[in-house]
Amino acid sequence: MQTARARLVLLFASTALPAAAEAAAMHAVGFLRTRAIAPQFSAVWPYSMFHDLRWVLVYHNSWFSLGTKLLAAVVVHGLLCAVYVALAWPMEIPRPPLRRLAGRSLVFAAFIALLLLPWATIAVATAQFALAWILLLELVPLLVLAPLVARGGVVSDWWRGLPTLRLAGWSLLTFVALTIGGALVAATPGWFAVATAGAMGAVNGLIWLGLVRDALRQKPVLYRLAPVAPIVAVLTVASVYAVDLVAVRLISTGPQSAPSTTVLPPVPQAVIYLAGFNSTYPGDPAPPAGPVWRFSYRGTNADGRARPYAPSDTHQSIVDSARLLAEQVDRVHAVTGRPVALIGESAGAMIVRFYLARLRHPAVTSAVLSDPLVRAGRTYYPPPGADSGWGIGTGWLLRGLLVVPGGPLPDDVDQPFLRSLLDNAPLFRNELLCPVPGVRMMAFLPTIDTLALPPPGLPDIPLIEVGAIHAPLINRPAVQKIIGAFLNGELGITPERRHYRGRLAFFVAWQAPALPIRLNPVWRTQTDTDVLFQRVGCPA
Repeated sequence: MQTARARLVLLFASTALPAAAEAAAMHAVGFLRTRAIAPQFSAVWPYSMFHDLRWVLVYHNSWFSLGTKLLAAVVVHGLLCAVYVALAWPMEIPRPPLRRLAGRSLVFAAFIALLLLPWATIAVATAQFALAWILLLELVPLLVLAPLVARGGVVSDWWRGLPTLRLAGWSLLTFVALTIGGALVAATPGWFAVATAGAMGAVNGLIWLGLVRDALRQKPVLYRLAPVAPIVAVLTVASVYAVDLVAVRLISTGPQSAPSTTVLPPVPQAVIYLAGFNSTYPGDPAPPAGPVWRFSYRGTNADGRARPYAPSDTHQSIVDSARLLAEQVDRVHAVTGRPVALIGESAGAMIVRFYLARLRHPAVTSAVLSDPLVRAGRTYYPPPGADSGWGIGTGWLLRGLLVVPGGPLPDDVDQPFLRSLLDNAPLFRNELLCPVPGVRMMAFLPTIDTLALPPPGLPDIPLIEVGAIHAPLINRPAVQKIIGAFLNGELGITPERRHYRGRLAFFVAWQAPALPIRLNPVWRTQTDTDVLFQRVGCPA
């Protein structure tokens, strides 16, 4: 018969070693930025399953692979968590046979996997499209669900009633520990990160110990007749659509104003402003009176004026938009006789960066990237006609999830803009914040991106942090004054003038793991470089 001390030693060892082993494996194969999620392997429900689902949704390339890996995740964590419950079980309370605990835990693991699958899919989508604010929105339901399912696998009637404040406290403590622990693992250099991950895994053991004891001693259960499991399931589905509706409000910005000529000081360039995704433009009957010209997703007139366009026009591919931009740059340059500066907002910034990398641009001397999609294309899913490919199941899950019946959010995750973002991921992953020869560049990044999606290393162009979420930054007078100073050559471009703190990324543990460029046939023909897995900087 095991003593209490022996159980504790086994509990802490069994929670610490898997986390350390995952971190060691990630370090050995070069997944340095993925080590932050390692402590979640041995965490309490539902965090351990959320960990597994993100790996599975990124790293499967067939339906058979998806099915077998999902089954393996359920079986492995169902059995492993049964062991944790058995080791954390108080000595003074009779414990059911391990076989019964294992069966109870396996059934619960299957339930929690289905429950979390939509949210794990959205987590992968944030890595595909670099939408940091959705990353934070996805964590809210996880925090709400965690205490409601905390007793899962511990007691047979876990689905009845509401948890006590103590159980809710253990769930919240788990989230805090995994968030801080993941940031620490990511920040720890070299192989020392393995020890950090192991230490955070041991913290999981301490939480298992407290949670199991409080779950068994919770007498009486609050609102015992309330069917928590069905309610949780309904709320989970509803919250997916709630986040979708919030995304509508944030993405569908409608008309976006170009930088005001009353705030932007006189500059020597003709400025072309590219508004973002789902923007609109009613057109202008006359050429602009000031230096700022609007870019149109439907092209320009012979004198360079932008044609009116609707939100659906912004859904075209980045490649097509870049070609239209090239035509407008040539026309504006010919009409004004001045060099051209480009200002791109969000999706517009991605068009600017693709244009500078892939097309000739002799007339362009300056470029400003405002709220670009930093580190977009970290994961992948193939087009709907494919019968294999990395993330094939994830793509179909997204096609089903990102649809609000009757809502304005595009229901096609294969629209040309998103597909071109995925297909050209190596460029945006490796060179988004890198300089272009002959072009002065700078970027603005909202605070939420610096917290959740920090660029890999320090950027090689001036980067200024702005306190914002995802709303257009260009409309802010302070931002326009900085742009004016930059275009007039009054803002230095030396590294000392970077206004970016490169802070510790506290939400790095909740990101989906990245897919290496070398594994994806669509990507590996474009480059051998991958800044997410190699200690390399911008190309010389």
